[in-house]
Amino acid sequence: MKTMTFVLAAFFAGPALAAQCVKPAAPAVVDKNSLTFDQRNAMVAEVDAYIAAMNTYLACLEASDDQARAEAEAIIRAFEAPVEDLVIVQ
Repeated sequence: MKTMTFVLAAFFAGPALAAQCVKPAAPAVVDKNSLTFDQRNAMVAEVDAYIAAMNTYLACLEASDDQARAEAEAIIRAFEAPVEDLVIVQ
């Protein structure tokens, strides 16, 4: 029963860890030919900021995935470890 609890905790930990990652809102992108020079520069700055924020978000997802995977692998190793006091009943 204890092992099942750990397995379930690991199963639900992945989404919980990923929930800490905040996906940035995409900027509105309009036809740059209809913008003034200043508006175009502002849009480029917004897109650059979005790309930087998205890279941070993706790195967060990757880190949380790695952490969840490591936790699940540790639980699997513990589950597969030999049990010293195991008694087989026939």
